[in-house]
Amino acid sequence: MKKTMIFLIMVALLLTASTAFAATATQSLTVSVTVPNLCRITSVTNVTFTTPYDTTDSNQNDSGQGDFTFRCTRGTNYDLYITGTRQMTNGTDNLNYLLYQEAGRTTLWPAAAPGVTGTAPSNAAITTGIYGRISALQDVSVGNYSGTVTITVEY
Repeated sequence: MKKTMIFLIMVALLLTASTAFAATATQSLTVSVTVPNLCRITSVTNVTFTTPYDTTDSNQNDSGQGDFTFRCTRGTNYDLYITGTRQMTNGTDNLNYLLYQEAGRTTLWPAAAPGVTGTAPSNAAITTGIYGRISALQDVSVGNYSGTVTITVEY
């Protein structure tokens, strides 16, 4: 009888305890973030002329090629251009060159905005070619020539 009584008391306590914790309270939690228009250049392959420049050849040197890759937030409008003097130097002489948007070398890369415009269809990487040309018969001395320009993605 004592065991039965203890058992009933324990069951009553458990039922009372479970009903004491049955009430709840709730509140909404708002989570937010801003996704801005954003672009970033993720890689650059320098334009390297694979054929040495022959100052006595009447043909242009079209062996220069490189590219750059960038990403933008989907829906971001962008403008691409390459600033800087299109000139390489060996410290003494200057060697002029041009940069084009396609392998056929008919459309120059603009040096200022507005340049090549677009809208990012997604945040996937976009790779864009850069094709170089050195005009023929430039009167420069022997040496290694280099120069720097700046790729710009404006958004």
